[in-house]
Formats: sequence, C-alpha cells, structure tokens
Amino acid sequence: MENTILADVLAYIDDHIHDKISLGELAELAGYSPFYFSKMFSEAMGMPVTGYVRIRKLQHAIVDLLEGKKVLDVSLLYAFDSHEGFTRAFTKLFGVAPRTVRKHLPAYQVPDRVAFYKSERRKEMDISKKDNLQDNMQQLVYEVLSEALLEASEGYCTEIDIKLLQDGSIRILDNGRGIPLTQNRYADKDVLDKILTGRPISNLEYSQMGDFVQLGLQTVNSLCESLQLRVYRDGTCFKQDYVRGIPQHEISSEVMKHASGTEITLKPDRAIFGDTMFSVEMLREWIDHKTINLPQLKVQLG
Repeated sequence: MENTILADVLAYIDDHIHDKISLGELAELAGYSPFYFSKMFSEAMGMPVTGYVRIRKLQHAIVDLLEGKKVLDVSLLYAFDSHEGFTRAFTKLFGVAPRTVRKHLPAYQVPDRVAFYKSERRKEMDISKKDNLQDNMQQLVYEVLSEALLEASEGYCTEIDIKLLQDGSIRILDNGRGIPLTQNRYADKDVLDKILTGRPISNLEYSQMGDFVQLGLQTVNSLCESLQLRVYRDGTCFKQDYVRGIPQHEISSEVMKHASGTEITLKPDRAIFGDTMFSVEMLREWIDHKTINLPQLKVQLG
C-alpha cells in the first residue's frame, strides 16, 4: 500500500473516530477490495485494521475520561455497542479500568499516527524489535538501578539488593535516602507524578518507539504491567501500586521501623515482552561495569 494512501486512511480514522468505521468504507477510500485492503493494511501496520481502529478509539477515549466525562457517555461517544463492551476492551488493552484511569492518571496525549513508507520497513522494524526484546526489558531494570547508583555516587547508598522472583518480576531495594515523601497527600502525589506516573503504552506504540537508552522512570513504569513502590523514610513506609504506569490508589503510609531506602518491584508487560525472562548474566555484567568506581557499594543479585 502506498504511503500516501495509508496516510489518508489513518487520517480518515482519526477524523471519524466517533463513528462506527466499517472495513468497506476504508477499503473504498484506499481504492482496494476489502480483502486486499485488509491484507495490505496488516502488512503495513502489523495488525488488522479493526484492531487499529479499536486502539485509536480507546486512546482518544482516555482524553475524554480525563476531561471528566462519564464512562457510559464515553462508550457511546466512541460508538461502542455497550458500556460493558467498552470497559472490557479498555481494560484488555490498558490493563486497568476506565474509572481508575479517570481518577488517577494526571495527563494523557494521544500518540501520533505513523504511516510507514514501505511495508518492508514495518517488517524490518518488527524483526528488530523482536530481537531486542530482552535488551529492552533489561533496560527497564537498568533505569531503576541507575537511580540507586546515583544515590551511591553521592554517598547516600551502600547496599542494593536485587531479587528475581518466580512470577517473572524483579525487586530492587536500596538503602539510600528514599524518595522525598512527607505524608502531605497533595505534595507526595505531585512528586510521584513527576518521577513515576506514566501512561498506557500499547503494543502498537511500542513498535514505534526508538532507542531504549535513558527511557526515564515514567516510561519504564508505562511498560510494566505492574509496579509496586515502597519508600522507607523517617520511620514511615509509603506505598503506591501502578498498572501500566497508572496509580491504583491514593498514596498510603504506615509507621514502620525500617532502614531508609526505596524498594521497587516491577513486572514487564507480557502483552509487549511476552514470556521473555531477565538475564542474570546481563544484569551482573552491567552492574560490574557501572560499579567499578563505587568500591563502597555492595550489590547482591539473586
């Protein structure tokens, strides 16, 4: 499919995002039969046209939810057959219910649509992304560890404990100062929103992402199907849980005798990374390289 035709189709979908968009009308716009159009679209975008339309509708729906619209009204606005159908589709894609997104996600911007110049470019990208799945998944951990190493380089952290858990998640605990939370609910929320709160990232967006070096913790969080944060500071344990970057509740806290520090347990999104496992060898090699000038730092990996 020519790039200009594909771009016109993607633009048409966004321009008619509130309508029921049929395969027939998109095929007619492209000048192909429905069968041939479906084949060409899948080759160019890496997914069926119906799947793409559903993703775009749900991405746009987030904006309306954050503007305060009711879930029922949003489901009707985007031409879903029912409130239940919309909620199921939304939860399946983003891993979290619409009401949770509306309550806890601070902001969201609909990603740009991308039209590839050649269908071969899409195939090459897919192959490259597939080959880099483990490297990219490891990078999620490196980003978290980099924060602990920064504490160590400034003299505030002497121990990091890393554990690979049976469910495919990884837990990282350091004895640094801990994220500066104070039990001021609004101030603490602002701090975590700036540091950690992300946004839902679909498989389609992942395939369009570039280099994974220096992602930032917000993007790391967005690429995790779950992330649990525990901050130990001033005799208090602060807790927050995330699903694909979205906070699941208000920040909670309890009095606890525990050394200061930050504990993050993350599980990469299986919808993106599949059953890819963390590599102990890659982690150890990265840690050895990064800590060569930090002789005072003890890192336990197991």
